[in-house]
Amino acid sequence: MSAFTEANRKAFDEMSATYNSKQWQIDLSNQVATALQARKDWLGAQWTTPDSDTDIRLLDYACGTGSITKALGPHVSTIRGIDLSENMVQKYNETALTSGLSREQAHAVVGDLCGEAIPPTLLGPEWYNFDIAVIGLGFHHFENPALAAKRLGERLRPGSGVLVIVDFLPFDHRKDQGSKEGAGNFPDMQHTIKHNGFTPEHLRDLYTAAGFEDFDIVALKQPAVMELKSGTVQRTMFVAKGRKVATAWQKLSTWLGGMQDWAAGGVKVDRRDEHEWEPGFSTGGAVWNIGKQKDEDYDAFKQQAKPKAWSGF
Repeated sequence: MSAFTEANRKAFDEMSATYNSKQWQIDLSNQVATALQARKDWLGAQWTTPDSDTDIRLLDYACGTGSITKALGPHVSTIRGIDLSENMVQKYNETALTSGLSREQAHAVVGDLCGEAIPPTLLGPEWYNFDIAVIGLGFHHFENPALAAKRLGERLRPGSGVLVIVDFLPFDHRKDQGSKEGAGNFPDMQHTIKHNGFTPEHLRDLYTAAGFEDFDIVALKQPAVMELKSGTVQRTMFVAKGRKVATAWQKLSTWLGGMQDWAAGGVKVDRRDEHEWEPGFSTGGAVWNIGKQKDEDYDAFKQQAKPKAWSGF
């Protein structure tokens, strides 16, 4: 483990006892949950349905105490979490058990997929073939985001698995000092932050290099508000997604299926990525302009269906 990764592990271990105890932390967690739930269909992942017993699997990476699990848990059947912090993992598992979830349904372990060597505990079959992997506000803490995207892609189902990243657009932490001083007692985490946000172009390139397609991104108009010791700071959040490319055999099978449909006189329409938003790229291939496109209001989105009852978290 590098010195930087160890600094992150130690910092999150220390704050685990009070994590999500402040109102702004709860509000931020709810913002992320609302953003994901309102865009559930747009994310393009497989989800559980009342008439199907297919095992739909979520990987909650850098899971913390389980905010992503809480948001998407009602729509999957199996959840696995990974986090650097032993104390965060303990909190996650305690919450899962007290919520009535079995270890088979939701369980987290201490681990790191982004180091030089992956621990043997994360090499078993239960750590592969996930339908969706999500990183919720942890990506800017990663020492090597490109490696993280690649390693997480290896854990997804080819052709259908989706990687979702919720994080911040570029910010200048030096300007934070001019905010309301002393607004909170949450420690400043600059020593654990490797990247001051991500541009859409950077994310597109990360996803592509890691073997994903159908990349898209949406910025959230309602800012994230955090009350740190240095003052109240605001960040613009985004939700990015990409689908793991199919294997050569899957592509061949799809092509053969299409030829059979053509020979039979039928037409096969791909509705895999239908959603109400325009694509994130213009006809020239440029990423959307943050100020003019796709800066959606939270209140503008309404869930299409009432989420099913779920006792977890």
